[in-house]
Amino acid sequence: MMRRMISHDDIRVLDPDSIETPAMVVFEHRVDVNIRDLCELAGAENLAAHVKTTKSIDVIRKQVAAGIVVMKAATLSELETAVAAGCHTAILAYPILQSRKAKRLVRLAVANRGVDVVAVVGQLAHVGVLSAAAGAASATLPVMLDLNVGMHRTGHDADAVGLEIYRAIAADANLVPAGLHAYDGQDHASDPDERERLAMAHVEDVKVFRKQLTDAGLSVPLVVGGGSYSFPYYAREEGMLGSPGTTVYWDAGYQAQMPELTFRPAAMVLTQVIDRHPDQGTVTLDLGSKAISADGPLENRVRFLGYQNVDAIMQSEEHGVFRFADHGPELGDYLLAVPVHVCPTTTRYPGSHVIDADGVVCGFWPHTARDR
Repeated sequence: MMRRMISHDDIRVLDPDSIETPAMVVFEHRVDVNIRDLCELAGAENLAAHVKTTKSIDVIRKQVAAGIVVMKAATLSELETAVAAGCHTAILAYPILQSRKAKRLVRLAVANRGVDVVAVVGQLAHVGVLSAAAGAASATLPVMLDLNVGMHRTGHDADAVGLEIYRAIAADANLVPAGLHAYDGQDHASDPDERERLAMAHVEDVKVFRKQLTDAGLSVPLVVGGGSYSFPYYAREEGMLGSPGTTVYWDAGYQAQMPELTFRPAAMVLTQVIDRHPDQGTVTLDLGSKAISADGPLENRVRFLGYQNVDAIMQSEEHGVFRFADHGPELGDYLLAVPVHVCPTTTRYPGSHVIDADGVVCGFWPHTARDR
């Protein structure tokens, strides 16, 4: 007899047969609790939440309703979705160099004058591209300086050249200095004390540079900093917003690294055992690399709700082969796979099936910003 219903702690799926697998499923009660806990931890008014994880206008609207009205985005599509969801400030956290993208950004700002649509720059070339696009549209665009605080991906160091780039923003007739953006994504400390030490070192460096700018007569309205590891430390500083990314959905990776936080995984992949090989001690799931993030090593891509000590043997595009300790699942059983990295998992699906606290499928949230 194939076991159909899934039940584990507060997670239930009453009729998994109603969902074609593999499918992304989101447990709405956990989303709501994660948003509540996030606001209690840092204060909604102290946050600039990143929308890259959920890519969902429905989830962003929940955050806005909770008082998180500043959003950050990685792509123009995410930025457009954040604006459509009703946020007050939408920050594109990556610099633009292509004029086509700059024009699209400016069009969004012009069409939504009640929203602060903010760009970031790390080079004078970025300033020039944004200025040209804003000038052509007779618009004025707020721009932040993106600081490189050790990740060496985007942004400029907090040095004399960085000051001159910020001065160039202030001097440009088409741009307005909007402050500083700093992402310390290179720091992944599991120990809370070490995590705080690393974050506060960046916070202090940013404060020193902000003072250099203000002493030079330049306006620095806002600082947005940190990620899911460090956002609370920025959020408690005057004039700074912390920028969490994955907190609303959470995942197995962050849960393992920061077990002291109260967030719980809310987004999972429903998968089914489609074959078994008892002589090998393995089961085959319809959980290939197209179904869940494959940006980590094979053994560190997924965890299964209710199961411990599961070895990943192989993964192709459509299938995953796993060996479960003790007695594993049977042919036809449904499992809930918890991504180690949920953000790239979201992009694999057009949307998520929404499941309520009783285990009933109650809706579908499109991944509005799935395309770039």
